[in-house]
Amino acid sequence: MPWFVIDDSAHTHPKIVAASNAALGLWMRCGSYVAQHLTDGIVPGAVARMYGSKTQIAKLVAAGLWHERGHDCPHERCAQPAPGDYAVHDYLEYNPTRAQVQGRKEREAEKKRRQRAGGAGGDGGPGGGPRQPRLDEAPAGNGGGSHNPPPRPIPADWQPSETDVRAAQLARADAGREQLTGQQLAAVTRKFVQRQLDDRTCAVAWGGRWQQWAENERTDPPPGAGGVVVPFGAVQQTKGQQQRAGLARLFEQQTGEV
Repeated sequence: MPWFVIDDSAHTHPKIVAASNAALGLWMRCGSYVAQHLTDGIVPGAVARMYGSKTQIAKLVAAGLWHERGHDCPHERCAQPAPGDYAVHDYLEYNPTRAQVQGRKEREAEKKRRQRAGGAGGDGGPGGGPRQPRLDEAPAGNGGGSHNPPPRPIPADWQPSETDVRAAQLARADAGREQLTGQQLAAVTRKFVQRQLDDRTCAVAWGGRWQQWAENERTDPPPGAGGVVVPFGAVQQTKGQQQRAGLARLFEQQTGEV
């Protein structure tokens, strides 16, 4: 899986400082897109407009973080994008090219094919004895040599990772929802784990499912936001109970007057 690389001193770079935080969020999000889709740093105009505003795009171009068609950047690896698209400045200085990523994937796939072929023929070790498995091999009887772990029930003490929490909080912020407190995160995790156990759900990973729960978690309204206030210790009555109590009080008043 490719990564969009951000230098550890980027937070003080003049171009980063010149762009607003909102525009920087667009830059990071589109950087993730081009890394996933192996575009060699080219941001399709439709993607840029879908993820951000015209103002944010203009700020990235003005700061030199993105280039439009016809740019005169002296860096040779900053490609000329098609009209309406954008090129991430110096993308190929820090990130692999499409050909490099695909070549690595092909080499890894070929390595796994050789490993499977070597173990399928019953080849033994020196002297005809059983061959000692390599450290990167899966044990025998794992379903045809597949290295994918089988789905399993969620552990009772499962907890989300820091990455899961950050992703859920960012999604809530994008949707205009309040950030979850530590107590609320613990509560939603308990509910999530219990629900998976009750439903006997099995999965390979749980982070993505938990993120959806946390993203949609509703927080309690603040005090005084409206509604019926019930005094502490009092039991709220139904309408029928309220009517019967009112009739009883009226009857007591009438009998007392007589």
